[in-house]
Amino acid sequence: MEPNKEKWGSRWGFLLATAGSAIGLGNIWRFPYVTGVNGGAAFVCVYIVSILVVGLPLMIAELAIGRAAGCHPAWAFDRFTAGKRTPVTDCLGIILILSGLLMVLFGRPGHALLLLFFGIFLAVKGWKCIGVTVGVIVPFIIMSYYGVIGGWTVIYMFKAFAGGLEFATPDQAASVFKPIVSAAKGQEFSLCSAHALFVAAAAAVVFAGVRNGIEKSSKVLMPLLFILLGALVLRGVSLPGASRGLRFFLSPDFKALGPESVLIAMGQAFFTLSLAMGITMTYGSYLKRDVNIVRSSLLVIGLDTLAAVLAGVAIFTSVFAMKLDPAQGPGLVYMVVPSAFNLVPGNLGWLWNGLFFMMLTIAALTSFISLLEPLVGYATRQFGLSRHGASLLVAVSVYLAGLLSAFGCADWRHLRPLEKFFKMFFLDAGPSFFELADNFASNWMLPLGGLAIAVFCGWVWGSKRALKEVRRGTKSGRLDTDLLVLLAGFSNREYPRQSLFTPAILWSLAIRWVTPVLVIFAFLYGIGVL
Repeated sequence: MEPNKEKWGSRWGFLLATAGSAIGLGNIWRFPYVTGVNGGAAFVCVYIVSILVVGLPLMIAELAIGRAAGCHPAWAFDRFTAGKRTPVTDCLGIILILSGLLMVLFGRPGHALLLLFFGIFLAVKGWKCIGVTVGVIVPFIIMSYYGVIGGWTVIYMFKAFAGGLEFATPDQAASVFKPIVSAAKGQEFSLCSAHALFVAAAAAVVFAGVRNGIEKSSKVLMPLLFILLGALVLRGVSLPGASRGLRFFLSPDFKALGPESVLIAMGQAFFTLSLAMGITMTYGSYLKRDVNIVRSSLLVIGLDTLAAVLAGVAIFTSVFAMKLDPAQGPGLVYMVVPSAFNLVPGNLGWLWNGLFFMMLTIAALTSFISLLEPLVGYATRQFGLSRHGASLLVAVSVYLAGLLSAFGCADWRHLRPLEKFFKMFFLDAGPSFFELADNFASNWMLPLGGLAIAVFCGWVWGSKRALKEVRRGTKSGRLDTDLLVLLAGFSNREYPRQSLFTPAILWSLAIRWVTPVLVIFAFLYGIGVL
């Protein structure tokens, strides 16, 4: 498979596009409510540690694999293994098959079927299975419900600016939110239209290409997102009583933190950085050789964490100032936050709500664009389509798949035949199709994909060869300098010191041992074993 011909036009454009893929609903919708449910600032501390221990090593690995292979994830792994099976994939396949058999003993036949299917697929197809799963299956499943949430934000943005969110209590907010989520009678057209508008906007950007579409749009949308975030933060901290929200969000109380919260923080770190979704590896394949992968990863993680923290400050200062409950779960953004803004003195709730949901729409859009790109890249090479044709095909497919989540978000009443289909295979369909798709992608596919990437980079491709790629674009010897010497502002030549405490050694240890073990724990928690 020939390398990608498209490249990023500038490093800044690449950074903003990659940050845009990371900064999405996970930061502004999911992070605040997960923080609120898990005790506030102590959870934020664990989340930041998880970002550095789990997220950073994997992001560096994905960018290195993508740039070294120079092609879509579906073929990237084969470039290093010559398309052959390896003992690692055989072992992983056997482990999944045995795990599937154990699931039968635990009385979980649905889980057993999934593990057996992927175990056999992996054992037969080798690393090609991982590439297709990470670069095609995962982003498609995520987009099938992510685009629906994007449609909600579009509806709320228009409603806010039109004065349609003028409620003062969460109960009144529920009367607006629940009919949309449940696809109640009379809401079908607006729900489908908003979903279509959201998908079409993202597809138009991908349609224009990497430089003229993704890169240019990121240079406009990302600064605009941070400007809107800044405005909401200033509004929040200026409110009487906002200090209670700042204490809750920024003053840690580790007594409120349990083992479950630690595992949730690891899962949140994984989700928010768009790891194992094919995005980072695809974007890495467009990278030029002189780009510093380590510095780029740190900057992306910094921007991603900054966006999450700013969103938390904006939301919790407003929620506490208006004496509302921060532990409202997923409804925090759609029910509690609008109520808080409407209670702000000045009768400008429509404006603050409009700006908030505009910001949320931009965050969702930049992430959705990045999810579309791996599928478009796959379609162009697998089926020989032009970028324009592939963009249209993928957009239509994603929209149609999204209708299942749109009409199956609250329950199964619109999708009874599909519910019977899942139950026929002993799968726990859960309360709705939306939650089934989210659970499968977030708790199964992402951790297993991340585990496979870490194992491949650390053990199959090998940390030595991976580091050779990571070192491209870095200053000579920078990754091999003792961290204490580096933090002091010296180099090994100026202040020689024998040590194993170097960035290169730490990253290699993390990608081979630490990250895989932590991802396994997060996976076992996600599927309910722990």
